[in-house]
Amino acid sequence: MIYPRLIKASVIIPVYNNAEGLEKVLSSLVEQDFPKDEYEIIVADNGSTDNTLDVAIKYRKYYPQLVQYVIEDKIQSSYAARNKGIDQAKGDLLAFTDSDCIPEVNWLYQGYNSLIHKGVSMVAGRIEFTFTNSKPNIWEYFDAAGKLNQKSYVENAGFGATANLFVRKKMFDKYGLFLSELISGGDYEFGRRLTKSREILQYCRGALVYHPARSTFRDKLLKSKRIAIGQSILAEMDLLEHSQLSWRQLIPTKNYASLSNNNIGLLKKILLVLINNLYSCLNFFWRYTYRYTK
Repeated sequence: MIYPRLIKASVIIPVYNNAEGLEKVLSSLVEQDFPKDEYEIIVADNGSTDNTLDVAIKYRKYYPQLVQYVIEDKIQSSYAARNKGIDQAKGDLLAFTDSDCIPEVNWLYQGYNSLIHKGVSMVAGRIEFTFTNSKPNIWEYFDAAGKLNQKSYVENAGFGATANLFVRKKMFDKYGLFLSELISGGDYEFGRRLTKSREILQYCRGALVYHPARSTFRDKLLKSKRIAIGQSILAEMDLLEHSQLSWRQLIPTKNYASLSNNNIGLLKKILLVLINNLYSCLNFFWRYTYRYTK
């Protein structure tokens, strides 16, 4: 029997209808400062209906030893797509990022070295938001200030977001795959599954990916609704230990999340307070209605 050659790392990218984003992330990943014969890139297409798969096929043609793709069209979930990629992966380390992210050229090197040299089970890398213009608009500010703080996730919640996560493959063999039925929060559940079993997760500032902030009301609304439904499903499965549903979300507050080194005027501060209260109420509404009307 001929066994496939094991390599150091497999990069897995779930994607659905995002040809432009996939083009950018693949362009970055094929140029990683990492030995080309020691890693692979797996595009996990989640049943795209546009020309996203054509991008994967093109890169497979130009980089046949480096890029491959798999298709998960039975379950509409980024975690199901990631699981399909995990099944095909040959690397000892699995590196996850998203189709709307751009990794730095030394991203894989930094994440791999951090995981190997520190002897840990998982490493969560830094996620830095990018904006359409030099300064964020109000929706970009709100999105970037409130989400994807990997250092906080690692230190306070015991997980790392899959936009920038490195995991030893044997962890999936030991603890199982992502929960494919989740549309959001699968990284939270998987990370806490491991850290509660005393596996070690560390933060690596040097492993950096850039992530565009949601720039419109509609984009932020869709993202927030998906997160709220994911929280409801996790709570229903008794797997949610943070951000519990509470009527206190309906009480107005003067607080809002802020970006460091980004001064804003009084009018924007007031608007951010209003937006923060609106989305807190929407989160309560979405979670409540999902729980009691599904």
